[in-house]
Amino acid sequence: MDMYWVFYDAGYDEDVMETLEGCCVNGFTKWDRVLGKGPHAVPKMDNAVWPGYNCAVVVVVPDEESGRLRASLHELRKKLGGRGMEIFRTSAERVVD
Repeated sequence: MDMYWVFYDAGYDEDVMETLEGCCVNGFTKWDRVLGKGPHAVPKMDNAVWPGYNCAVVVVVPDEESGRLRASLHELRKKLGGRGMEIFRTSAERVVD
């Protein structure tokens, strides 16, 4: 299984959720109001000095669906101009049934 970590500007939330729903995703975990700073972005701390915040979603998919999800997220990132979204993939193993 693969685990995808998707961090994105809160303004893209609807786009990300629609992409996941239209793809192969049956479940996810989402965090709203994620604060931080990326290497090529200004901080988003949801305050007067650094306004704004991000969202984060983690999705676990079977190996056979991983390529489809990756392609869908890649297309979304291109559609959004290649900014405001970071995507990471790691291997996942269910340890308790």
